[in-house]
Amino acid sequence: MADIESKALGLVGDLYDAALHAQRWPQVMERIAAAVDANGAMLRRAQLPGGGVNYICTQDYDACWVKAYREHFCKLDPYQRHYDLLPAGGIRRGELVVDPREHERSEWYNDFAKPQDKIHLVGSTLARDRNGTIQTGFQRGRRAGPFSSDDIKLLERILPHVARAVQMHLRLAEAKHYETLVCAALDRLRVGVILADTAARPFFVNRAAEALQGRCGLKLGPGALELAKPEDTGRLQGMVAAAALTAIGDGLDGEGEARFGAEPDALQVWVAPLARERLAPELAAPAACAAVFISERCGGNVPWQRVAASYHLTPAETRLARGLVEGLSAKDLAERHAISVHTVRSQLRAIFDKTGVRRQAELVALINNGLLAALRFD
Repeated sequence: MADIESKALGLVGDLYDAALHAQRWPQVMERIAAAVDANGAMLRRAQLPGGGVNYICTQDYDACWVKAYREHFCKLDPYQRHYDLLPAGGIRRGELVVDPREHERSEWYNDFAKPQDKIHLVGSTLARDRNGTIQTGFQRGRRAGPFSSDDIKLLERILPHVARAVQMHLRLAEAKHYETLVCAALDRLRVGVILADTAARPFFVNRAAEALQGRCGLKLGPGALELAKPEDTGRLQGMVAAAALTAIGDGLDGEGEARFGAEPDALQVWVAPLARERLAPELAAPAACAAVFISERCGGNVPWQRVAASYHLTPAETRLARGLVEGLSAKDLAERHAISVHTVRSQLRAIFDKTGVRRQAELVALINNGLLAALRFD
């Protein structure tokens, strides 16, 4: 028993390291497999019936067999339904859930288990949720024989920690997944988005903000945000600091808007506090932060093909809309395109009907400031 406890304690720390660093799962599973003299191990998430399996880790399984299991043998697996019904934490030898004589006549045994010499099995359902179960299994060849009672005792000590470590791993992976999606969404914006701490040091910069680096001397790191003129830098950093402090309740009015530089390189900046109550209390870094939205004049950046497709504008209507955004009048448009003012006004009425606006100013605002103008399509 002392030897079992010693082996178990030697593995627990590695398990929680694997929860934080997914690349360590193969080494950890290899160590557990070696401790019970197994020639194969797997750790997986089995989806609800019909949903298939996602492997967190397989050890000593050739990739072609893993692929074959996913595509075919998962439907023939005689153990799956038994382990699906096990209470969380339950461990069973394969011989106790499937009749060996009947098993040896099955396609599963002859075409999957036997060619790999993975004859004897011990498995466990570690945890379950509304999406399915987390399962692990260890296999042995024919000569090694069934798993012993000491092997089962060792696994009983280890598997609760495996379950916790896997759940930690999955939650961290989910958080990283959502973080990636949020960053990808922010990168689709044409307006620059910078998240900065109290000292105006950026810890996130989207693609549009990166593209504005250099405008008015804008510097995005590694230190605090800077502009070409010291007085502009001081003003910008002060706005960010005020917003960040407001976010944690140490300020009263952290929202502000400013314009820096002269045309054509002018930058419009809006700084806003990030609501502290939206963050979990244990998240201490960065404790105070602000969002900086930064943009240039966007008239030249309108995605006209998208505008035309979204509002079903004809090529002629698109040309007129483009001219209005450039500041041309109906008379100017008529002269540019060699058509009558009456034709221009008729086409403008059609544009208004399709876009849902009533006046030229509303149309220009819709195109310049609407969602299509705010998104990147590259």
